[in-house]
Amino acid sequence: MASFNKVILMGNLTRDPDVRATGSSGMKVARLGLAVNERRRDRNGQMQEFPVFVDVDAWDKLAELCGQYLTKGRSILVEGRLQMDSWEKDGVKHQKLKVRASTIKFLPQGDRLAGAPKAEVPVSVSMPESDPDDIPF
Repeated sequence: MASFNKVILMGNLTRDPDVRATGSSGMKVARLGLAVNERRRDRNGQMQEFPVFVDVDAWDKLAELCGQYLTKGRSILVEGRLQMDSWEKDGVKHQKLKVRASTIKFLPQGDRLAGAPKAEVPVSVSMPESDPDDIPF
């Protein structure tokens, strides 16, 4: 059966990136929280924004760059794929759907990224795939 798994989201970071090293290989992984607003009419017919909160994982050099340049509130565009995270805690199984980033564009805002190259266009960083089973948390 054919399938296709690609996600493109644009929103604002809900917190500073959490960058850690994996246990066995020492590869970096950054966890990002992204808020994406969905505009739709409420029950009274008024246009409202409804936030959708998405967890995003970035790996390797992309993780390092996110930790170096991104902060809470920064606008980004993420391209990646959906991935199911499963774990067991206190005998209870848990699952969470998240996005594994392949490209993150640091979108320009009022001031440019601290230390980032001066550019009139968004800064885009892509990384090759890494081992998803090598997550420290």
